[in-house]
Amino acid sequence: MATDRTQPLGSAQPEEPGQKAPASRAFPRAYPLLFLVLLVLAALLRFYHLDASSLWSDEGNSWAMLGRSFGDIAAAAAADIHPPGYYWLLKLWSLLFGASATAMRALSALLGVLMVIVVTRIGRHIAPNPAAQMWLPLLAGLLAAANPFLVYYSQEARMYILLALEAAILFWSLLTMCGLGRRHNVAQAVFVAAGIAGLWTHYSFPILLAAAGTAYLGRWLAAFRGSESQPLPTLRRFVLLNAAILLGFLPWLPTAVDRVLHWPKGGVTLGLVGGLEVTLRTLLFGPLRQPPAPLWPWLLVAGLLPVIGLWALRRRWAALALGLWLLAPIALMTALGLYSDAFLKFLLSAVPAWSLLVAAAPLILPANLPVRASGVVVVAFFGGILAWSALPAYYGDPTARDNYRGIAAYLAARGDPVTDLVVLDAPGQQEVWRYYDPNLPFVALPDQRPAAAAATQAALAAATAGKQRVYALFWATDEADPEQLVETWLNLNGYKALDTWQGNLRFAEYRLPAGDLSCADLDVPRLAGSVGLVALCQPQPVQQVAAGDVALVRLLWTAGAPLDRRYKVTLQLLDSRGQVVAQHDGEPGGGSQPTDSWQPGVIVADNHGLFVPPGTPPGRYRLVAAVYDPESGQRLHHDQGDLLELGTLAVTRPSMLLPLDLIPMAQRPAARLGPVTLVGYDLHKKGYAHAPDTPLAPGDQVHVTLYWQAPDPLPDNWPADLHFFLRLGSEELAAPLAGGAYPTGTWAEGELVRAEFDLPFRGTATRPVLQVDNDMLELAPIPR
Repeated sequence: MATDRTQPLGSAQPEEPGQKAPASRAFPRAYPLLFLVLLVLAALLRFYHLDASSLWSDEGNSWAMLGRSFGDIAAAAAADIHPPGYYWLLKLWSLLFGASATAMRALSALLGVLMVIVVTRIGRHIAPNPAAQMWLPLLAGLLAAANPFLVYYSQEARMYILLALEAAILFWSLLTMCGLGRRHNVAQAVFVAAGIAGLWTHYSFPILLAAAGTAYLGRWLAAFRGSESQPLPTLRRFVLLNAAILLGFLPWLPTAVDRVLHWPKGGVTLGLVGGLEVTLRTLLFGPLRQPPAPLWPWLLVAGLLPVIGLWALRRRWAALALGLWLLAPIALMTALGLYSDAFLKFLLSAVPAWSLLVAAAPLILPANLPVRASGVVVVAFFGGILAWSALPAYYGDPTARDNYRGIAAYLAARGDPVTDLVVLDAPGQQEVWRYYDPNLPFVALPDQRPAAAAATQAALAAATAGKQRVYALFWATDEADPEQLVETWLNLNGYKALDTWQGNLRFAEYRLPAGDLSCADLDVPRLAGSVGLVALCQPQPVQQVAAGDVALVRLLWTAGAPLDRRYKVTLQLLDSRGQVVAQHDGEPGGGSQPTDSWQPGVIVADNHGLFVPPGTPPGRYRLVAAVYDPESGQRLHHDQGDLLELGTLAVTRPSMLLPLDLIPMAQRPAARLGPVTLVGYDLHKKGYAHAPDTPLAPGDQVHVTLYWQAPDPLPDNWPADLHFFLRLGSEELAAPLAGGAYPTGTWAEGELVRAEFDLPFRGTATRPVLQVDNDMLELAPIPR
């Protein structure tokens, strides 16, 4: 007989048949030590690399609140979508520990550890017998401690981990005062405090109060029918407890109702299967962008284990409470159609319930000690593998959050406060940008909702007058700039050089010409018999551009007949071996002049800013263009091929080297090979730099970009032309470090030199080996 399924609620039970009493009696002595180890683990995972990623815009808002008084915080929150409770708590915390990113996030890390403690306490309440009370709380705590979703928000200066903690305290107090613990009067006071605090923290908390109320009604009905004998508050008293919660929130209630009813709606509605997939993925990995592949086994286990835990607890009222707790945030997401990246964090308050139900899953196994212990080990192993598979990539990813810090550091090293301007699209980025302030002037546009086109364009024209570079940060533009007024104006008036995602933040760099460009007619064949390139415009007939700077190129196109597709233009810089050293792709006019809108015979101006990567060797390069279909990748051809020859461009040595950590590189070994240092490298399928994880098949070309740095100072025996060897199975490449056009004897001390190479992939060996002199380095595996 499985006694844990038949005893009255909350009652202690004897040892289960088959259990070994000595082990059961010995385990309590180890429990405090194991609990301490659990807390240390939770703290390490939350405080480790606390400032590894940048503050993002919402955290910048948290930081801005700290400079206000408590009354001003409330006034600012009244115009926002969050009540002021978290900001008040953070303000008190900052008075003790400061307002740095690390200090602000430390509060969340501490709250995350406290939540693990509360989860273990709930685990003791729901354990059906003394034996289970020894392992179930620790297992639940381990799952909560190692959960990447919880770890992520325990390292963010926002209110969501506080919300999850308040949800856990609410249900701990509910379980306690309804018979699964002692000190019922204390639990009732805690229930009221947690309810009030939760309402002052986030407007989604009422759904958790509703779940707790429904769970209580289930418990009350069971007691009313006489099937339960454990003490619980009377229905009247429970109503009074909830009335006290409402009374504690009453001063803010009118503001809350107004904010919820009038805030712009967002989110996505998903079907059952899609919603379930997103929910399970979020409960496991949260917003982490690199979950393990394949994903479906993780989702299957994440969905089955809590169901098994519910079944194992089915005769206990705790199953109803935990099930409602888990489902309440999911129901909110589904009912309001909130399945988008901005709202998935609302699921965080369900993770403690998920952890507890998963921890209860081994109860389904026979009570025999080895069998059940095996189940506990399997579930614990699942929690450990979950953390191991996701957290290292998170800790090491500077774009795990929107990388304002990295962009600000780049601009601090590169920007000029006289000639450069930062444009923030949308204004909600101002606070976090002020936190990292790279000492460049900035303007936040559009400055009103809905955006006024004429006013926005006039503001951009005034702000960019006399500027040479514009750095644009595009964030949440669907809400702030749905008509893309800022980007369209910049595309028409500037030359886009960079366009890169830094988390959910897009960073673009534009060059503005100092004067009129000089145009030269071109005599090149028409593409597909229709598309003609009639002129090339540049600052000089042969541009000279320093590595790390931008070349300005305007192409003048025409079409002999209407086009039925939206083609893209690629502008490329090729070295003497035909390797692409710089490239800029985009629709004509930055998307404002799509090819399917061209009128026959009409000249279309197409501006390109061609960013020459840092480390590009000095010399002359071929400038070419091509037109292609972005869906198929097929290029338009002429009689002699698909490239249009535009002349040459001269690359010069830069006067100042950017900090190496600001130069994009996939791998950064910083390995000394012979007399030089391999600072970093990129490794991907040729033609797939935009998707470096694309698998290679036998016969494909592996493209390798190597970043070398000369020693400083150069030694007396510095070689005139140093070579390297690159091996991949039976394939071997021997070449000068920079490909021959820039021998090492011409390098400057400390100079960064970038070089491009291809190597055939035969499908056998997957890790290239790089050798210089007698030093060798095994590179990262090839994507397969």
